[in-house]
Amino acid sequence: MASVRVYNATLMTMAPGFEPVSPGELVAGDGTIEYVGPQRGNHSGTWDTEIDAADGVLIPGLVNAHTHLAMTLLRGYADDMPLHEWLTTKIWPTEARLTEDDVYWGAMLGILEMLRGGTTCFSDMYHFFNAGTRAAIDGGMRALPSGVLLQLAEEASSVQMAVEFALQVRQDAPSRIVPMLGPHAPYSCTDGMLEEVAQAAREHNLGIHIHLSETFDEVEQVIAASGLRPVHYLDELGVLENTVAAAHCIYVDDAELEVLIEKQVGIVHCPTSAMKLGSGYARIPEMLAGGARLGLGTDGCASNNRLDMLQEARMAALMHKGYTGDPALIKAEEALHMATVGSAETLGLGEQIGTLEVGKRADFTIISLDAAHNQPLHNVCSQLIYAVEAADVVCTAVDGVVLYHNGEYPHLDAEHIIARANECARRLVNSQ
Repeated sequence: MASVRVYNATLMTMAPGFEPVSPGELVAGDGTIEYVGPQRGNHSGTWDTEIDAADGVLIPGLVNAHTHLAMTLLRGYADDMPLHEWLTTKIWPTEARLTEDDVYWGAMLGILEMLRGGTTCFSDMYHFFNAGTRAAIDGGMRALPSGVLLQLAEEASSVQMAVEFALQVRQDAPSRIVPMLGPHAPYSCTDGMLEEVAQAAREHNLGIHIHLSETFDEVEQVIAASGLRPVHYLDELGVLENTVAAAHCIYVDDAELEVLIEKQVGIVHCPTSAMKLGSGYARIPEMLAGGARLGLGTDGCASNNRLDMLQEARMAALMHKGYTGDPALIKAEEALHMATVGSAETLGLGEQIGTLEVGKRADFTIISLDAAHNQPLHNVCSQLIYAVEAADVVCTAVDGVVLYHNGEYPHLDAEHIIARANECARRLVNSQ
């Protein structure tokens, strides 16, 4: 890997107790941060890439802790519907026609969008997971792919296939690709499947990516089938003994929340999707107060309809103020923490990414505050959450490799990717 230096930056490391530093500097070699701090006077070093941040804000790359990336192909296809109806009448029937080619180009389209918006890492649960993983490798992003596991007739072979995929990826893919196991949800997987997933995760040290308590109806469904609320059900099956990233967690009671905090389950808040689907409001203020491990995700494009983590952080800060009537809830600093440090920790990557510190991976984003909607500047963090938009991102890098810079993708043919994704989308929706 090459070396890179960023200078003339307003530096927001997100490390504990950090304060903005300006002018700030970051130097990385072989994908690892070697220096980060106040800009030094001696510029005599030699780097493969030098980036003048021009007073832009340098932050850790944003981490999308829950998405279904190739659902970009279904953006705008099924809107303004309840979740169960949306899934059973529109999404799942259409996904049944997916091909590996569809998933690859849909994922590549999502990678263009995420890089443009400052996201460097994503956790993806979707079909044809080999294709999605290949897209992450080709796109240069850090990714945690997991093949979706639903209740199938041959459960053992399904879980075994997912495990074999994860072990193969671990062996062959770049180290920035970290496979997980992806049981869809407690209501859509049998207890036998979930027990097998839990055992395989322990045996092979794999994380688990799962939907949890997204709607009231699914909670009632799990209670009717098992006699337990979903968190207790997963705990009894041994699922929560592993590194778990649980998306949504909207309908959890006090006892369940205690378990999630005690087990250090990563809770992934998806505010835009929850509002769009009318799913409800997760108890994020109580979760923060209780010390829960909290991150942010966009969910899939069919229920968002964007992969914009800056927007997601803004929604996280705003929605809880609105329904509680308390404007002090979820401060800008907490929302930015969830989009960076928090998301990294929910995925078990807190030692590698989420902050800009010496020894961590050089995943970073530079955001310009020059536009009229970002002026005047009184508080950098508040500006990032309440004023900035994805179009303000000027640079996105993973492992010190610049993947997006000033409207260009140095390693990707954006025009070709968009054209191929549109072809796939048209075939999907027109072949009913």
